[in-house]
Amino acid sequence: MTTQALARRVALRLARSVFVVWLAMTIVFFAVHGVGDPAVATLGPRARPEQIAQFRERHGLDRPLAAQYGSFLAGMVTLDLGASWRDDRRVVDVIATRLPRTLLLMSLATLFELVIGLGLGLLAARRRGSWIDTVAMGASFLGVSTPSFFLGVLALQFLAFRLGWFPVGGFGVDGPDHLWHALLPALVLASLGAATYARLLRSEVIEVSAQDHVRTARAKGLSRRGVLVAHIVRNAMPPIVTMIGLSLPSLVAGAVVSESVFGWPGMGRLAMESIYSFDLPMLLGIVFVGAVTVQVGNLGAELVVARIDPRVRERSDP
Repeated sequence: MTTQALARRVALRLARSVFVVWLAMTIVFFAVHGVGDPAVATLGPRARPEQIAQFRERHGLDRPLAAQYGSFLAGMVTLDLGASWRDDRRVVDVIATRLPRTLLLMSLATLFELVIGLGLGLLAARRRGSWIDTVAMGASFLGVSTPSFFLGVLALQFLAFRLGWFPVGGFGVDGPDHLWHALLPALVLASLGAATYARLLRSEVIEVSAQDHVRTARAKGLSRRGVLVAHIVRNAMPPIVTMIGLSLPSLVAGAVVSESVFGWPGMGRLAMESIYSFDLPMLLGIVFVGAVTVQVGNLGAELVVARIDPRVRERSDP
């Protein structure tokens, strides 16, 4: 891919990402206002009229909806996401505290997904038709079909409560303790992705192994390990990299469930708290960060695939 083609591809993808982020934020903004009066929903039906009027004036809800939307767009452009309706803390400050915790959880989950999923997939492909293949694919089927909430409750009950192998929940007190508390929720969060990667890599390895260039490499006397690494795994990886980018939305959504089950104080748990308390500024900030994270991940995966797959580079060149 030439530098000009790469720049054009990135510019187009960035423009599309900006549109997606704007659309997601706009949908949430009007959906929240569409369910009724945010002041009444926040304060409750027993709030006095003067309390509702004071709340509406304080947060600008007495202005026309178009003016509120204009202020919302201006704040989104300048990254001034306002203050929480619940406790008046700045949304940016709260997210700056919670986001690193969720990123730690998602990073560990991604690592577990790749190590477990790719290991199982490669093992199953190399032992195709054996009991190892059957067990690996059976485990991946369970991972795909088991709801993460149910799996989290089971893991918490047996691995934490009964066996005591992991902390019951929470965040810990320092760096190593944070990592220790993150292991079990990250494993639960990784279950779906690991199962998906295992099934995908198995099918890709089997398909690539039957191609002509692999048979030619074997005929030339290249070692079995060399064929596997240089010809099979390398050509099977582009769909995996693409799947990493595409799986970010499910990883973000799964973080909400995993953090709620294990009491992990990250963005997912903050999202649930914001929904329950009808905290619109905080909810919009969370949606903004989530949408940006997903779009950046998708762009990164797309560029990596273009780098490692010559076929994509050829299609991208003018």
